[in-house]
Amino acid sequence: MNQKTNPNKLMNILILSVLCLVPLCTVPVDGKLETMWPKLILLAFLSVFFLYVWLRNRDALHLVEPDRENIYLGAYVLLAGIATVLSISPYISFWGSSYRHDGFLALILYVFAYLMARNAKGIQRYFFQALTVTSVLVSIYAILQFYKIDPVPHRIYHMDWVGLAFSTMGNPNFLGSYLTLSLPVPLYLYFYKEKKAGLAAYMIIFLALLATRTRGAWIGSFIGLLSFLFYHRQAYGFQKREIRRVLTVIIASFAVLGFFMLTSGDTFLTRFLSIFLDFSKIVRQEEGAEMGGSYRVYLWGKSIELIRMKPLIGHGLDTMYLAMNENFRPQIIYDFGRYMNWDKAHNEYLNIAVSSGIPSLIFYLAFLRRTLKKGYGKLKSHPAYVPLMASVTGYLVQALFNIQVVMVYYVFLVFIGLLSAKEAFKEEYQA
Repeated sequence: MNQKTNPNKLMNILILSVLCLVPLCTVPVDGKLETMWPKLILLAFLSVFFLYVWLRNRDALHLVEPDRENIYLGAYVLLAGIATVLSISPYISFWGSSYRHDGFLALILYVFAYLMARNAKGIQRYFFQALTVTSVLVSIYAILQFYKIDPVPHRIYHMDWVGLAFSTMGNPNFLGSYLTLSLPVPLYLYFYKEKKAGLAAYMIIFLALLATRTRGAWIGSFIGLLSFLFYHRQAYGFQKREIRRVLTVIIASFAVLGFFMLTSGDTFLTRFLSIFLDFSKIVRQEEGAEMGGSYRVYLWGKSIELIRMKPLIGHGLDTMYLAMNENFRPQIIYDFGRYMNWDKAHNEYLNIAVSSGIPSLIFYLAFLRRTLKKGYGKLKSHPAYVPLMASVTGYLVQALFNIQVVMVYYVFLVFIGLLSAKEAFKEEYQA
């Protein structure tokens, strides 16, 4: 390696590669488009390159610093490793199931993405522009799919989905999780850099988010946008020009929503109203309330039962479908008339407890709390922390309803790593 190469610039390029290349990575194999393991392979390659750069520049870069959030994360990973060894299927827990590829090996790669981001320094110059371009490309692909003008032949998809938006993420729910993270990003360009292209990008991403028809992502994104306003107010307050920008974003959002409602029939209203109908049934404890949220309430109940069976170490990473089949198959067939093959809890926090036990969940939550506290304390140092905190907040909310997946989770941990890094963003904002 050329000794004149700045290791910090190299790390910034590596981080941008994780955020901008991996989400687009999808490869046709045996006539079918693969969206999971190609991303893992590229992430593994970037992780190895990160180790190489670190080994050559240990005086300037850090692998693992002994601060509190890293200790919490290390404890979580250690317990996940023990759960893998003691799993009902150690092989599946290490490599991941054929459904998700989300085993211990994937967890290690996610952690490497986080460790890369911890080495970011002055990344703000191209960060938001590059990430916005990637998010817009993913969104345009999804919009074309939703309106049935998909440029990709349907025969190469694994699922015979027509009129569904899933883009390079392979599933509308996964795309919704990704867009929840992406939505606040272009607002940085519009809100702080006064670039109208940022507003246009926000509108495209917002339309793609609506097209996913994913209620959990809608809720998470809404909370994420509200938190954007909250974090900005806490750090900088609101001047008249900023209030005008907020109103412009609100008007643009309603314009996109109106367009979507006009072009998609009753899709939005049906899905939107079902949020309140399901919630009302649960609060009133009406008959069939446990089937609300696309059976999530029922699944959460079964997940809690699995946790009670193995509260300390769990059943093993990515093996929930085995535990469900072993313990609840007759009951599920009785309740639904057929077997429902659930392989995740559709709640990331419950899923961690099912997979690796309650102690691992406690350490994971402590890791998140510490990182959020750190990010919150940096809000006044640079406005970039406002959209990052908003993205992370929105993701953590949607995680109550969705699952951790290969296609998205590394992006979340990169954002977490940037919040935790010492000097990821260095400019100051003048209100």
